[in-house]
Amino acid sequence: MTFEETVALLYLAKKLFPRDKSLGRDAREMAEIGEAWSTLLRDIPFEVGQAAVAAQAASSPYAPAISEIRAYARKLTEPPGLSADEAWALCIRAVRRYGYGPKNYTTGKYPHEMARDSLPPEVWHVMELMGYQSMCMSENVDVLRGQFIRAWERQEQLRQERAAILPVLPEGVKEKYLAIGDGEEGEG
Repeated sequence: MTFEETVALLYLAKKLFPRDKSLGRDAREMAEIGEAWSTLLRDIPFEVGQAAVAAQAASSPYAPAISEIRAYARKLTEPPGLSADEAWALCIRAVRRYGYGPKNYTTGKYPHEMARDSLPPEVWHVMELMGYQSMCMSENVDVLRGQFIRAWERQEQLRQERAAILPVLPEGVKEKYLAIGDGEEGEG
C-alpha cells in the first residue's frame, strides 16, 4: 500500500468511526498518521486494507489498530489452516496406520518416514516435537490428545506471530529473526 492509499484508508476509517479522535483531526495529522501507518502496511494491497477496515467496522465500535488491520488482512487472504482437532485426527491416523518399528522392505522406509510423508509439514513438526516413538508407544490416548492439542495451539500462535512480524521487519533483521526461530545461532 502506498502512502497515498494509506491516507485514503485512514479517511475511510475516519468516516466509519466518526467519534474516534485517534485517526487525526486535520489533513496534517492525517498525513503524519498515514506516514507511520504506510510503513507498517506497505505489504498489504489497498483493496485488502479497505476490506479489513470494513470488517473491523462491522465487528467493533472502535477504530482499528494496525495489528487489527494486519490480522483481518491475513484472514482475508490466507487459506484457513487446520484446526487443532483436524490436525489431531491426521496425527492419530498416521500413528495407527504406520506405528513404530523396523524398516519396511517393500517401500524401503521406516514407519516414521512413511508417517512423515503422509502428513502436512506443520502436523509432522508437532509430532516430532512430542516424539513420534513416544506417541506410538503411549497407552493413554486422551492424555496424548490433550498434549498434542496444546502443542498444536502453541505452534499456531507462533506461526501467527511470525506472520504478523515478518512483513514489517527490515531485511537484515528478518534473516536474523528467521535464523533464531529456526534454532540457528545469529552472527555477531
